[in-house]
Amino acid sequence: MTDDRASGAVQDEDVEPAVAVLAGEIRRLRKAADLSHAQLAAMVGYSRQYVSLAERPRKGLPSADLVRALDGALAASGSLMELRERADLAKQTRRSSSVSAMAPVAATLHRGSSVALVGRGPDDEVAVQAPAGRFFAGTTIPAVAFPASVDGRVLAAVPSGFAEDSFVRRPRRGLVIGVGPHDQAPALYGLDTRQVRRRLAGAPDQVRLLMTRAYALDDLTLGVLWAIANIEEALLDDDALLEDSRGQIAAYADLPRSAVGREFVHDLAPVSRMWLGSQFCASHILRHTDSLTSTPAFWTREQRGEEASTWLLFAHKYSYLRESRATSGEHPTRVFCIPPDTVKDSDPAERILLLLAAALMESFGITVAVTTAAEYTALPGFVFDGHRNAIVANWVGADGVWQVDVTDTVPLIREFADATAYAQDHSIVAAETPGQRLRALADYLTLDWTWLTRRCAEIGEYGISGLAAPRSRLVSTEGVDQACRFVATVAQAAS
Repeated sequence: MTDDRASGAVQDEDVEPAVAVLAGEIRRLRKAADLSHAQLAAMVGYSRQYVSLAERPRKGLPSADLVRALDGALAASGSLMELRERADLAKQTRRSSSVSAMAPVAATLHRGSSVALVGRGPDDEVAVQAPAGRFFAGTTIPAVAFPASVDGRVLAAVPSGFAEDSFVRRPRRGLVIGVGPHDQAPALYGLDTRQVRRRLAGAPDQVRLLMTRAYALDDLTLGVLWAIANIEEALLDDDALLEDSRGQIAAYADLPRSAVGREFVHDLAPVSRMWLGSQFCASHILRHTDSLTSTPAFWTREQRGEEASTWLLFAHKYSYLRESRATSGEHPTRVFCIPPDTVKDSDPAERILLLLAAALMESFGITVAVTTAAEYTALPGFVFDGHRNAIVANWVGADGVWQVDVTDTVPLIREFADATAYAQDHSIVAAETPGQRLRALADYLTLDWTWLTRRCAEIGEYGISGLAAPRSRLVSTEGVDQACRFVATVAQAAS
């Protein structure tokens, strides 16, 4: 067996020993082959960040596909796969013996949710699992759970002196979860550890933690947690690289047309590449709005909540919406292309994020149109003035980091005009008011409109930061709050 100390593996009570052994062996073999994370990532076809996570046992057990690829690249002759199988078995054994008290909790959050809560030990420490997605790498939010009484208020029975507990004081994202009384399934309420510190500061030792009913853990709140945890982990990990990349791309700012391939920023995680492309595209559109001759129509490529969550959480996109709306004329339109198959492939939490992104657009006075025609899924993102000019700004699903242009090319303009006209004429959410359009979108996404509007009203009153406080300077929850408040407002106006 590999010596963990020599391999650099981390061993502590939070790390499954067998996972640490696997991580240490991957690191040892990589160093023996004199490969950097970037070089090894290029060999196996994964991102540098994803490969580096395999050597960090705190991040959990790497996927079987990744370990299989690493086994081949490092000529391990199956030994890495064998270690992974042992680690997986140990993990399942440990879980089955330690989570019996939390089993009702796990069952509750597994139902149709993007994020699952699973027990990690007999001391009631649990983990909110924020799994990988199409560009999310996957991460874990540490949490602790305590019994809570619910009588109009939610009061969790935290230990004496909990405000100074090491779990609450550590800087990374964490949650305190109150488990309410239940017959078949418990009611769960979350609170960000920063909010916990604030609420317990200076309080008597035996005081219970006052929580908020608005922060019940369900598809809405868990969807936001899933998105913000994955987005922030990548952006914080790549913070220095992102700053360097922004300096390198400054030369492209004054060009009306440019495209940057992924090799330009190959060390960045997929989320960070998307942030960089999104930020550049937003700036490109704002720089060239004076080329438009009338109120524009925007075509956006986000089809799922994972992609759409960037509208809600990237700080620059909230600012972009505000600035672009100020220069877009009377009634700008934004078109989404959401084919039925993408709806089937998305769980409720993702579909809620998609609806909230549309609500955010509507809150800025932008009329949302939705086409279900899959023929338009390959169309790039663009801004079209209805006459002879268009701004192309593509970063979602692009071959590179971005592809931008300012064009009056007749075939392209004709293509954009036809697509925009069709989408507006056949929009499945065509209606006179924002509330009617959002209600129609909720129906298409098979979301419970009555439940959603009630939950949005609760989140809008308290703000989501009490549950999901941003840690990155590049992330903001203003978009989530504004979207929730808007959904609640239009629903109340319609009642």
